[in-house]
Amino acid sequence: MRVAYFTAVMARSAAAWKARDVEVDETSSLDDLADALRGVAFGDEPVLAVVEHEDEWFAIIRVDGEDEPRLFVSDLYAASRSSYGELLAPAADVDDDDDDSDEADAGADEDEDDEDGEAEPEEITVDAWAGETDLLDDLGVGGRALRKLVEEHADDPGFVLGEIGEAVGFADLLEALR
Repeated sequence: MRVAYFTAVMARSAAAWKARDVEVDETSSLDDLADALRGVAFGDEPVLAVVEHEDEWFAIIRVDGEDEPRLFVSDLYAASRSSYGELLAPAADVDDDDDDSDEADAGADEDEDDEDGEAEPEEITVDAWAGETDLLDDLGVGGRALRKLVEEHADDPGFVLGEIGEAVGFADLLEALR
């Protein structure tokens, strides 16, 4: 059975996004992809590569000029089992020190007592996403909004990418590339 992947590369030129021809699946590493993305950039404007596995996960890779590539993966475990696993693996090494996550964790150490006076165990949740949640902050999608979209619509990565595209301004282009 063939797995359905969608890839697109978009570069910002002034206030508009333009499709760029980059064979994402032919790159062997994140550094190779970053070099290819820099090659299609308009000056130091951002370039975004989007990889989506139908109904399972998506990834966004961002390059700005000569800066290090930044990435976000909606479900790193699922992506790691794909042909893009090696390319997206560096997302696991990102320590996302987003201030918003500290607010969400406030009070998480407090155990609630049940009717018998015994402490209930704290519910443990594991985030499937990995990488830099703030990689689109300056483009209109904050880290908290990105996490919320991914967590609420984990089963529909296309919807999440559409919402991101609306906020950032490349939704029509992304839809045309599909």
